[in-house]
Formats: sequence, C-alpha cells, structure tokens
Amino acid sequence: MGAATLPTGSPSRRPLWFALGAVGVLLVVALIVVLVVWRGGAGTPGGSAAEETRPTPTTSAEPLAVASATPSPSTPAGPHPTTCDAIYSPTMLATLTQTGALNPDWTESDSSGVLFGTSDAELSSLIDGAEHLTCVWADPNGGSGSGLTSNVVFVTAEQSETAHQRLLALGENCYEELGGIRCVVETAQGEEGIAGESHFLRDGIWLATRYVNAGPDGYTLDMVGTIWAGA
Repeated sequence: MGAATLPTGSPSRRPLWFALGAVGVLLVVALIVVLVVWRGGAGTPGGSAAEETRPTPTTSAEPLAVASATPSPSTPAGPHPTTCDAIYSPTMLATLTQTGALNPDWTESDSSGVLFGTSDAELSSLIDGAEHLTCVWADPNGGSGSGLTSNVVFVTAEQSETAHQRLLALGENCYEELGGIRCVVETAQGEEGIAGESHFLRDGIWLATRYVNAGPDGYTLDMVGTIWAGA
C-alpha cells in the first residue's frame, strides 16, 4: 500500500485558527466599547468624571478682605493709671490732703471751670477729646482762691506733638527732662498770688497741670517718678 496523504486543512491546525478568530472578535468589540465611552461619556448624562469635578467660575464671588497698608493711630503701650491715687507717691498724697480734698463733688460740674489742666481753649479741647483722668485738689466747700487740676491724658504720637507745638506757640518754656518734654509757665497775679501751668509729655501720656496759689514743690516730678516707677 502507498503512503497515506494528509487531507487539506489538517485538523491539528483548526483549534489555532478558531482561537485567533475569537481573539480578533474580542478586540473589535473592545474597540467599539472604547469608542462609545470616549464619545459618549460612558453613557452618563454629566460627561466624564474630569468634567464633573472641574471648577467653574462664578459671577457672585466676594473680593477677599485686604488689610489696610496704613494702620490707624493708636496710643503707645506704656503706663496706664486709672485712679488719681495711682499717680502720686504716698508722701505727696499725704501733703496734698493737708490742704485740699481730691475731686470734691462741686468740681465735677462742667460749669466749675476747674476740669482742665490748662487755661487754653485749644489744649482743653484736645484733652476733652482724648481718654483722660482728671484729678482736682480744691476746697471741699466750693471755689476758693487756691487749687490745682491735673489731667493724665492718653495720647497718640500725633496728639502729643500737637500739644507740644501748641505749648511752644503759647510761649511756654519747653525742654527735655526725665525722658520726656517738660513745658512750664508761671504768671504773677498781683495781690491775688500766682498761677501757672506745668506739662509733661512722654510715652503716650500727657500730664497737664494748672494751679492757682497751690502746688507743692516737686509736684510734677513726683507724678513722673510714680507713674514711670522702675522705667
């Protein structure tokens, strides 16, 4: 018998062709799915995830608050006495109580005329418009021919300079003393005695004192030494 001849299209190669054909079909299907997802956003009405999370500008956005480049004036940090007892040494306080009373009731009236440590209207207005402490030493029974008023005025650097320039314009004698500016003036009143003013400007505080036939020696210097004790 002659050698057998294998028929065309050997059965041993058919599974390979079937496998290749199946892979081809899968690739086509996958390509179609990719095209659908890419063009249609995977069938979601809002489009792709990237599009859903992308921020969109609004027309009602409020502007951010920006700090002012020029700070508002403020009183410099420093001593801040809140009572008249705190501005005198015990010795000076004892001396003052021997000849007068501190802030008697009658002095609290606007018409008393003793609320400001100066007779100048412009300086009085500056004191009245700033935070201040008023310490009046006077006869407890009413107005008399002697007494004194001191204002402890808390001022900004600009207000302090305004007061200084006004004191110079009024002809008061101003000079440096104890780390600040001292200004003084005294006028004779004939038989009625003497009157005067003493001012001290330092570190956001203005000590304004007006006196008539009153005021022990070293009065202003005692206030400075007490308020700035240890400075």
